[in-house]
Amino acid sequence: MNPGPEAAGAAPRKGARGLVGRILREPLVHFLAIGAVIFVSAVVLKQVQRPVVRIDAAELDQLGAYWEQQMQRPPTKDELRGIISERIDEEILAQEARRQGLDKDDIIVRRRLAQKMAFASEDTAPISEPDDSALKALFDRTAAVYETPERMALHQVYFSDTRGEAAARKSAAAALTRLRAGGMDAGGDPFVMPLTYGDVTLTDLGRDYGEAYAAAAASAPAGAWIGPVRSAYGWHLMRVDGRIAAVRPAFAAVRSQVREAWFADARQKANAGLMARLRKRYRVEIAAGGGGAAPEPNAD
Repeated sequence: MNPGPEAAGAAPRKGARGLVGRILREPLVHFLAIGAVIFVSAVVLKQVQRPVVRIDAAELDQLGAYWEQQMQRPPTKDELRGIISERIDEEILAQEARRQGLDKDDIIVRRRLAQKMAFASEDTAPISEPDDSALKALFDRTAAVYETPERMALHQVYFSDTRGEAAARKSAAAALTRLRAGGMDAGGDPFVMPLTYGDVTLTDLGRDYGEAYAAAAASAPAGAWIGPVRSAYGWHLMRVDGRIAAVRPAFAAVRSQVREAWFADARQKANAGLMARLRKRYRVEIAAGGGGAAPEPNAD
């Protein structure tokens, strides 16, 4: 009896299944399969672990606003793409620099981070609005800061020491004698600075001529010639023709300025308190030759 078509085809199919089974049982096949799984897993894991550069909507708005502020117009689409591309490159370089440790031991980076931390602490430190009694107390302690300084009218005669310091001083002393005797011709040399001031402060005089000159002007009797007074330029005779006394303003007139000073002082104290707390978190070690060990913060 001849076998049917199904029986004739069964043997090859069984043989094929056997061949596949033998192949699947081969150690080399197992090795290749495991290797393929590891390779695919590594590729997938590498893609998942790639650092992310994210530009969110708020930053996009900020980039566009900064461009508009600089250029006085909104950026075009091409310009916006260029701005975003530059921002991405900047972030990639920054992340790569951190990955390679380029931010370590860099004084500029360290100072910038310290500044940002200080600014952040100022923004988060809660400071209550002061009442008028607190502001008035501060004003009473620092009233001189808000004074309109004394002003004066002054005339001077200058003697250059290019001829020699001793000779210049001698000429100035002789001219002072003539002026005090009622003489009108004091002599003197040409001078790059004004010889007559109608409204000048002691601060101005100290800045331009030095503290010794300003001190002499402050103590000079009105209407009398004094000198010789030394400055960096040479020797001077001076006469104070009149003074306007310093004026202390009323608290109400400078309340806003006092308030700003109060907040500045409060922020400074808050920052000092923050630093005191932060120092307790760290142990400070200074190498030999560093001027002595710094006081170690107390432990909490």
